[in-house]
This record gives sequence, C-alpha cells and structure tokens, in this order.
Amino acid sequence: MAPRIGSVRASFRCALVVLGMLCVAGDAAAQLSEAYFQFLMAQRLEGLGDQAGALAALNRAAAADPSSAGVRAEIASFHLRRNQRNEAESAALQALALNDASVEAHRVLGLIYWTDVDAMNARTPRAQFETTVRNAITHLERAAKDSVPGADLQVDFALGRLYLRTGEAAKAVDAFNRVVNQNSGSVQGRLSLAQAHAAAGDIPSAIAALDVIVEDEPRVASSLAQYQEQAGQLKAAIENYTRALTVEPMSRGLKVRRIAALLSDGSAARAATLAAEAQSQHPDDLRFPRLRARAVFAAGDKAGAVTVLEPTARANPRDVETQLALADLYNDSGRGGDAERTLRQVLTLSPGSAEALNYLGYLLADQGRALDEAVRLVERALEADPGNPSYLDSLGWAHFRRGDLREAEKYLAPAAEQLPRNAVVQDHLGDVFAGLGRWEDAIASWTRALDGEGTITRAVIQKKIEDARSRTQR
Repeated sequence: MAPRIGSVRASFRCALVVLGMLCVAGDAAAQLSEAYFQFLMAQRLEGLGDQAGALAALNRAAAADPSSAGVRAEIASFHLRRNQRNEAESAALQALALNDASVEAHRVLGLIYWTDVDAMNARTPRAQFETTVRNAITHLERAAKDSVPGADLQVDFALGRLYLRTGEAAKAVDAFNRVVNQNSGSVQGRLSLAQAHAAAGDIPSAIAALDVIVEDEPRVASSLAQYQEQAGQLKAAIENYTRALTVEPMSRGLKVRRIAALLSDGSAARAATLAAEAQSQHPDDLRFPRLRARAVFAAGDKAGAVTVLEPTARANPRDVETQLALADLYNDSGRGGDAERTLRQVLTLSPGSAEALNYLGYLLADQGRALDEAVRLVERALEADPGNPSYLDSLGWAHFRRGDLREAEKYLAPAAEQLPRNAVVQDHLGDVFAGLGRWEDAIASWTRALDGEGTITRAVIQKKIEDARSRTQR
C-alpha cells in the first residue's frame, strides 16, 4: 500500500500559512513548526527503511501538536502499511475523535474492516458480519465522498467488493467503473466489474468488460467464457476456454467446461475427441469418460457410447454419478431393463442416494409399472432432499400414472412453479389439468412446455393443445 501523506503535509502547510497570515507567534507556532518538522523527518526515515525511527518521529509530532488529527491519521496509515491492525485502528479512532472529517482516518478504518470481512466465513455470526460490513462501508464512503472522485482506487475497489457482499450490485458497478476508468488494464478491476454486472443481471456488460482486454490478458478468458456460455454465445465461449487453457494447460475444470460447451453447441465429434484426450491425461477423473460417452452418443453412436462408459462403471461401482450416467445411456438407447438393473445395483451399494431413488422411481412411473414402488422410491428421495422440484415432478408423475390426479397436482404444481422453463414438467402438469377437465389451464401449461427447454415431442404437444381448444369451443 503506497503511503498517503499528501493530505497530511498539505494540512500542515496550510496551518503554517494561516499562522503567518494571522501573525501568530510564541509557543503555539513553535509547537506546530516542531510537529511539522517531525512529520517530515518521519517520512524521510521511513523512506530510508528506519521504521522504528519513523514511528518515533510521528509520535514526537503528535506530542508537539496534541490537537492534530492529521498526525494521528498518518500514524494509523503507518501501522496499516505494516499490517498492524489493532494499532492502526486505535490511531484512526483517535484521529476521528479530534476531527470526524479526517479522510485518511476513515480510509484506514474502512480498509481495516474490509479486511476483517474478507476473513469471515460461514461460521461467523450473522450479526457480527453485518455490523462489520456496514462499518467498513460507512468509513469508506466517507473517505470516497471527501476525496477527489477516483483518486483512491483501493477505496473504490474495497467498496465494490463490499457492495457485492451486501447485494448492492448497481453500487458495485459504479465503484468498479471508477477503478477501471483510472486503470483500464486492471485485470482484477475488470474481473470484479464483470462480476458486478453479472450480479445486476447485465451479462452483455459483463462480457464487454472482459472482452476488451482478453487478447492482451488471457487470464480473464476463463471468466469471459463462462459469461459467454451463459449468454448462449457458445462458439465465443469455446474459443475463450481454449485461450484460457494456454494459460492453465492442465486445468481439469477448464477442459470440462470446454467439452460441455462443445456438446451444447452440437460439436459432438470434437467434444468426444477432447474428452478422450483429457481422459488419457487425467485417468483418475471420472468426469471425462462420462463426457466422452455422452459426446459419442450425441454423435450418433449409441452402442459406442455404452462401450466407452461400461468399463469405467465396472471399475467404480460405488461412484453414483458414473452409474447414473450409464443408466442414462441405457435408457436413452432403449435399454430400459439395463437402466433399471444399474439403478437397483446403485441402491444396493448406496441405499440413501436420493438421485438414484428418484431416477428409478421416475423410470418405473414413466413405464407405467410398479407404480406403488415408484411412489415409495420418490418419497424416500424427497425425505433426503425436501422440496427438490425434479423429485416433486417425479412423484406427481407417478401419482398421475396411478390415476390419482388430485395427488398428482399437489406435487406437479409446485414443481412447475419452480421450473417454469422445464418443458417436461410443464407437459406433465398440462396432462394433469387435462385429466381434471381444466382445459384452459392445460393449454397454458402445454404452451409453456413448447416455449421451454428440454426433450419433448413438439408435434404431440401441439396435437394436445388443438384437442383441448376444440373441447373449450363446444
């Protein structure tokens, strides 16, 4: 942290000038002159590396002018530069007791409390966290308000980070814009500005904040790619994941995200190739055979996909995620019996797996068999993960297949509310409404299904909507 002595020196100079103008003489002028001399001596000694001598000179300056808030604020800054938190806080509070408008004292306290906030975690009592955050913001805002706008990037940066912690995204954007306006190439400033834009729901601005420097600063490529992926700019995201890998060539996370983006973009063959390479580079990471199998499947080779994943599943029988991925491949390949067998094996080894319980329950419900067991399975999943909307959908669908429409609506309605863009869930709810003769509600749900995301047969839903409309016109 660079010393901030300009404002203190200026205050001393102004005091001396005023004294001269008023022709003040005697002990008061001598004391002020001595204080200023000791202050300058402190700066010189600190510059020479004599920290003890510098602090002693500052203390002599404070003794010579006991009413000076500026000297005590500089003492606070001196301690802060050496990470002496308690001493810095004490001196800053003394400065504010003398002059509540001391910019430097507010700055020191704000930075101290910001550091305290950064050290807090989930175990920190909520009241303590909120008090510290608010104190930090209050002092930093006072420092920023009474300074030249953009003059202290550390204050602006700290404010921005604190605003993000308190959910004040618009204020965070303003603070980080001040940082970037003063230092347009600041990697940390631009990453934080992008984060603030994203928190405010403005993904295009988050992308713009990083896109302007990514060629010169590939360190931001990973974050930029994630925002681009979120915005549906998949090709640009893939390009930037590739750029990020030039900086971190062995990053497993970046490889996973690039492969997933390629799959979303429909580039299954390339995704399969990169997943195979990553699998050979990281044989202990089961994500890569799972991704490779899914990519091979997406490329049209169903049998090949199963062949890719089965050895990994056999070698890792207790890895639930791998077993569920294999069950997915079996089910999507029309091998429902193998999918059920795999899921039951998972539950033998991991009887409490909510995902496996839900999957098997939904599989049975979708096949229209063992419906009582399907209900029990999904109910157990919900005991482990109450309120999970996907599990609520499965339970509602099982009740629907049993013919219990009221019970089906009880679970499917909240599932559809929580997953408004899930086409399958909306289709299920539409079927329930149709069974209850609530045709307008059914049409609304099926229309949401057509506008949503997920694997559905659009022609079938269109036909259901047409049939429902014909019933409402009778």
